[in-house]
Amino acid sequence: MSAGWTEVYDALAPTYDEMTAGNGWSANGRARDLLVPLGLAPARVLDLGAGTGQTAVVLRDLFPAAALTLVDPSARMLERARDKVPAVETVVADAESFLRAADEEWDLVAAIGFLELVADLFEVVRLAASRLAPGGHLVVSHEPLLDDGSVQSSPVSVVSGSQLVRRHPRAELERRAASYGLVRVAATEAVAFERGGDGSGATYEVVVWRLPPGGG
Repeated sequence: MSAGWTEVYDALAPTYDEMTAGNGWSANGRARDLLVPLGLAPARVLDLGAGTGQTAVVLRDLFPAAALTLVDPSARMLERARDKVPAVETVVADAESFLRAADEEWDLVAAIGFLELVADLFEVVRLAASRLAPGGHLVVSHEPLLDDGSVQSSPVSVVSGSQLVRRHPRAELERRAASYGLVRVAATEAVAFERGGDGSGATYEVVVWRLPPGGG
């Protein structure tokens, strides 16, 4: 995530939860719905782009015994997260930099609500896959490129003054994920929030992949 996006989210931190409640943000609920039937019991969970801890609350509820690590480039957002989910490790860093430096493995990695804001979604997914323990799972959300005449028909949009939102076809993400050894086990697509201005809905795909014990 660019420094510009970090500044945006630092500024939004005090009102972010209220804002997302008001626009119907649903990606965390969709992720929960996909994870519950899988019956997972991860010992170590990594939450990338953790923000104010909305995803972390879901992960802690589902996996109360797991050691949970929260990563986000916005220190102010993570301050909010620590209030919601105490006794977690927090790291101020963008997802790609954190994953490149990490040498640990996690049983579950979550990347919800930010992949369309990074310069290279595929590289973040590749790196996340590389940090999964054998048999581990990766759950992500992304704003796919659509062919419906909406704003999501554009591969790149400029928002918040000069920040970029990047979109990729579902099929290309799935092809790349398979090349990283990931096997899709569950997915859903739905309106994740109502956009400001025209009030149109932002469609998100939420996907869970598994890294087979043999690495694919």
